[in-house]
Amino acid sequence: MPSENAPLAEAFLRQSVAAAKNHIRAQKAAQEGTSARTLFLGLAMGQEAQAKKALFLLRGRVGATDVNLAEALQETRELAVDALAWTDRAQVGGDRAAGALLMQMARVQASHLAAYEREAKGETVFHVCPICGYIHAGGTPGRCPVCNALPEKFVEVCI
Repeated sequence: MPSENAPLAEAFLRQSVAAAKNHIRAQKAAQEGTSARTLFLGLAMGQEAQAKKALFLLRGRVGATDVNLAEALQETRELAVDALAWTDRAQVGGDRAAGALLMQMARVQASHLAAYEREAKGETVFHVCPICGYIHAGGTPGRCPVCNALPEKFVEVCI
């Protein structure tokens, strides 16, 4: 990425991270029954809007679907490799909880890679586990093979 984009890239990253944190803060506020939940959700929505604008400028125009699929597939492959490396680093560092989560991320990336293959074969119905991010292609899923979530937890994504 050219250095003139560095401030924009940093803004995108920081807005994205802040939005994710505020979604988690909203969940905690909801558990505690406080009205701060709506503030945190509002902040997250605003930060996501700004992050999307920054990403649009960083990426330029959105490409054709075949180009977008190729880019997304490459990003997924990179995440799969990175997740394994992160897992190793966490385990060497003795952080078992982080190691377990990062291993789960690596397993989930495998389901994302499989989803590309299913899409290429014309599959149009996917179910996403909102707990771990696993993607099940096709009919009704059973228990999540990554986190063991019940089938009714899955969210259907279809055209």
